[in-house]
Amino acid sequence: MRSYVRSINSGWCAAAALLLANSMLGLASEPLTFYGFDKESYSPKAQEGLEEIFAGRLFHGAVPVAAAKMAFNALAGPKKSLDYDPDSPEGKFYATGRLPSPPSRTAGIDPSFGLGESVYDRDGSRVVGINCMACHAGVVHGQVVAGLINNHMNQSNPRKIHTRGDNFGPYGVWNLLARLSDPAKEGLTLAKGKTELQSLFASVELAPVDGMPWWLKKYKTHDYWYGETGDNPAASFAINFTTPHAHMNEHHAEHVQMVDKALAFAMETQSPVFPNSLDAELVRKGADLFHGRTRPIDSTGFTSCKTCHGTYTKKASQPDLSRPGSWTVDYHFSHILRNVKTDTAYNTVLQKFKPIIEHSSDLVTYYKSIGAPSELIPYASVPDKEGYVAPPLVGVWASAPYFHNGSVPTLDSVLNSGERPEIWARDNRDPYAYDLERVGMTYQPLTREEFEKSVAAAAGKSFLSKEAITLSTIYDTQGYGHGNTGHTFGDRLTADERRAVIEFLKSLSGPDMPPSSKASDGAQASLGTTN
Repeated sequence: MRSYVRSINSGWCAAAALLLANSMLGLASEPLTFYGFDKESYSPKAQEGLEEIFAGRLFHGAVPVAAAKMAFNALAGPKKSLDYDPDSPEGKFYATGRLPSPPSRTAGIDPSFGLGESVYDRDGSRVVGINCMACHAGVVHGQVVAGLINNHMNQSNPRKIHTRGDNFGPYGVWNLLARLSDPAKEGLTLAKGKTELQSLFASVELAPVDGMPWWLKKYKTHDYWYGETGDNPAASFAINFTTPHAHMNEHHAEHVQMVDKALAFAMETQSPVFPNSLDAELVRKGADLFHGRTRPIDSTGFTSCKTCHGTYTKKASQPDLSRPGSWTVDYHFSHILRNVKTDTAYNTVLQKFKPIIEHSSDLVTYYKSIGAPSELIPYASVPDKEGYVAPPLVGVWASAPYFHNGSVPTLDSVLNSGERPEIWARDNRDPYAYDLERVGMTYQPLTREEFEKSVAAAAGKSFLSKEAITLSTIYDTQGYGHGNTGHTFGDRLTADERRAVIEFLKSLSGPDMPPSSKASDGAQASLGTTN
């Protein structure tokens, strides 16, 4: 067994290792590195934010450490029947996508818990709860990256097995808001019994969503696939991070301060650098196609990519196109919903929750009545039409799978809809499994028959069984909210043109990707929903 941890210090990187030495999992040839956890690379406020995240108190929900260990062991059942050790670092990654902590995070760490879990004292008891990194630190091509969505995370539970990487975390806030008794008069006080809005919430089938990287926040005025958060993001995100407890009103002001620090850290996170050198001529050709300076051979209905995803200008001081990074980012589209015929289920679900939003909007009345400053007043909204926000593409090489629901495994298939697999299984055994040519996840296409066999094999099994874990890695694009249609703009590109655009997209990575202060070609003023 090789050493579990190796440290490197360089720029934005700290480093550690995760070797999958278990014969079932495969053997990684190199140790993992950690990117974006070097505290000294951040501003003082962002450093406080990282400390706040790891403290674990942003989420009030926590359980005694002993109880957490007992519950996990009870779910795992007899370890011999699992064919792997669920308590080992290798087993945790394989089963649930849990990742180890960087070497810089050592004080008070219980080795039973990982990067996304925090252990601390509350009222004289040792408790454990999740922290932001459970969802917002992922692994890509051997790097655990701060701010990257963890697409290896398994949110399966004993009652329902979900696809690996499906994210249902954002729905927690809707359930919380549905439980509020009288927001205008009582603020965050919960109703004593079940509310009608809770029944509404329970009646809606939830569609999965694939979160965006934290480093995109610095380019955007709205944070989600559908916009929102208003002028007081810390107050709004504080509601997102609130887990029900008896003292939410009293805790709100302190909680907003804590969240504000965490958001400062999120704002300063950076995209990891594409790990290989680039073909400078291809980058140049791809940049011209992307920005519409060159039209593709088949330009029927041609719309340049910058129309939705922003403009990128190489710095004059760093002209080498074979090196990733050093592009200035000009993006001003985070308030525009576009319908490009991708799966609409997530948008539809949010629109069904409008009564919950209307109910929670009365929180404004409550906070004003008690004289709360504006920065403590949360804001929320839902889309007023179909569509999603097209994001900036900084670090897009690292953020597979693609689309708002994670339905497309590679950039190559984003730009060629005919190559999108109907059913595909990701590799969750090797944290180095990443396709740097097609850019995205390595995967195995499956037939419908193979998928149904996996469903049958997992039936009745623990969600920690090998059969259930295998099923959780399979993405069926015919499932509710999992459609991979739409965004067919790249279909008319030739293979060479597509390769050039992808080479350009690889270069949009690294810490030297500053936002521009100038207007984005004036294009946003005339854009509406794009079909």
